[in-house]
Amino acid sequence: MRHRMVVAWSIVAAVCSVLMILLPGSETVPYHIAWATFALCFGLEQWSQRATWVGLGVFTLVTGAIIVYRAATDVLEWQETAEIPLMLLLMALMIWHVRRRQQALADLTTSAARERAESTMRELLTLRTSHEMRSPLTIARGYVEMMLERIRPAQDLEDLRVVDEELARLTRVCERLVRSMRLGADLEVTEVDLDSLLGQTAERWSAVATRRWHVEPTAEVLTCASERLRACLDTMIENALRYTDDDDDTVVLYARPLKDAVAVGVADSGRGFSSDLLRSAATHGPDLTMDGVRDDLSQTGLGLSLVRDVATRRGGWVQLGVSQWGGADVAMILPLRPEGVLAPAAVTGGHGASTEAVATPAGTRVGWRPRPRSSSSATGT
Repeated sequence: MRHRMVVAWSIVAAVCSVLMILLPGSETVPYHIAWATFALCFGLEQWSQRATWVGLGVFTLVTGAIIVYRAATDVLEWQETAEIPLMLLLMALMIWHVRRRQQALADLTTSAARERAESTMRELLTLRTSHEMRSPLTIARGYVEMMLERIRPAQDLEDLRVVDEELARLTRVCERLVRSMRLGADLEVTEVDLDSLLGQTAERWSAVATRRWHVEPTAEVLTCASERLRACLDTMIENALRYTDDDDDTVVLYARPLKDAVAVGVADSGRGFSSDLLRSAATHGPDLTMDGVRDDLSQTGLGLSLVRDVATRRGGWVQLGVSQWGGADVAMILPLRPEGVLAPAAVTGGHGASTEAVATPAGTRVGWRPRPRSSSSATGT
């Protein structure tokens, strides 16, 4: 029954009105019981405006007439009649607050539905962007590579190389855009086998970048959104490829267990981060877009910021370091249980961020957010 609370209170109000007639001198007891029942029933079900005010009006008129009659016959004091407007005013205030709460819940429901629809649209846009931008770029680069293989004057070859470099740059921008959209989307959370994920990622990248690819085996399983973690790995690998050379350098993907956490990262044997950039990162965090200290291979700085955002939403953080070969080492420290709190062992850095720098013979690590001291041993591979 849709308005069962209205019917229930109507029955209680009728019974209380009869009791007020049958119990001279004790009218206020059933009178207050009826009002208390109204407050209870109104909070359990959304009443229509008509049912609310018709019910209140009829009950106020009937019980008010009874109380005024008792006061006129000297059964009650006249000051008791003040209960009539006071109780009506109290119920009106209660109705106003309940209506506000119901409207807030309705707005929240509408907002959640809108966000779900926007998330779906973002996912569709990601798929369309991936297809509509990558395919023409791949075809264009294929034709440029084919033209580069033909015998041409030196100037034509140089021009084609410039075109190829710009197309490669546009391809990276496209991939970064798609990746950032994927990171912001609502994705399914499942148990992810990190060995399998790291292996698939290394295999996928080895087809497009010639490096000595290695994956450190681990038995860790992490409950997370696999697509979001894969996108973060892609971002860290893209960073490693900028600082390494074909054939000569090594790229290692790893997932190392820590206390109540796991470090998922990428290490390489390239030129690594400059000392100025690491010092700047210790002050500004991984979002280097606001910092003037950069090296010649730094790009937008948005990649590490995206990785940092994903890690911090889970309760983790990002740390930059130097691998055992002197190259770059970038890792996400992800709690096994997002609600868990790790023991802090950090000093305060710039912009209110928690930072830590640990110097070792192999290099330096700079992390954001407190991390346990035991994690400092995980340098390099």
